Parts: sequence; structure tokens; C-alpha cells
Amino acid sequence: MAELLHPLLIPSSWLVRGQYFPAQGSPQKVLGTTEIRADEEFPETLRVLGEIRDAEDPSSRPVATEFVLDLVAPGSVRFHMNSIPLGTVLVGNGSWNSEQLEFHYSSPDRRILGVESYAAVGPELLLTAGVMFADAVPVTWWLARMEKVR
Repeated sequence: MAELLHPLLIPSSWLVRGQYFPAQGSPQKVLGTTEIRADEEFPETLRVLGEIRDAEDPSSRPVATEFVLDLVAPGSVRFHMNSIPLGTVLVGNGSWNSEQLEFHYSSPDRRILGVESYAAVGPELLLTAGVMFADAVPVTWWLARMEKVR
């Protein structure tokens, strides 16, 4: 079954290079990692751990993110993120096939909304893009390449 999964849904490590485009401020080149871990007891639950920093400032502090994807049915995921910086829980749903993974999420009060997509160029290269809104105003966009770490 693993060959039918989207590459991001398989436990692995990825190198991330891209850009953030904040609504306020200049575009920022970023560099980081993303690690996908399956829960030992419930392998259909994947913990996605990311760390990203300013690629042009080696002394910059990395920003960590963590969210959970539950494979709830063929082609369907549930998204859940506890976010300390946002002070809220984000929840959502998504769809996937072997080439594309997309999910959307929101805070319970719907003040924060986000959409992310991951296009598989092959089993070891993903293109990801996303946008996050606060009170219906775009806060940041991002575009990045993810290369699988061997």
C-alpha cells in the first residue's frame, strides 16, 4: 500500500528550502527540515514535525511547528495542530492521492484559516505552497521545495 500513498504520508525526513511572503514585510528565504513519524500504536496517525529558519541568517532562531495528520479513509486526512504561537487549536480536513495532498484548517472561532498543498514531483521531491488568513486577511504565503533525506 505504501506505493499508493502520497510521499508526505510515509514516515521520512525532508529538507525544506523556499520563501515566506508575509503580508507585512519583505519576502524571506527559509531553510529547514520536516520529519514524518508514524504513531507506534496507531500507524495511521502521523506526526509532522517541522523546523524552519531564515536561510540568510545562520544565527537566526528556528521556528518549530508540529501537526498531526490522521488517515481516516482512503484519500482522506484529518488535520490537527496545537499552536502555542497562535494560542489556539487548528483543525481541518484534506484529500490526497499519490501525486497531490491538500488540506485546509481553521481555529474553532474561524478567525484563523489556512490551506496547504503538497505536489509530488516524484517520490523524493515535493513542491509545497500555502496561505494563512487571520480575520479574512492574508497574513503569509509560502512556497517551498522539499527534498527527501536519504
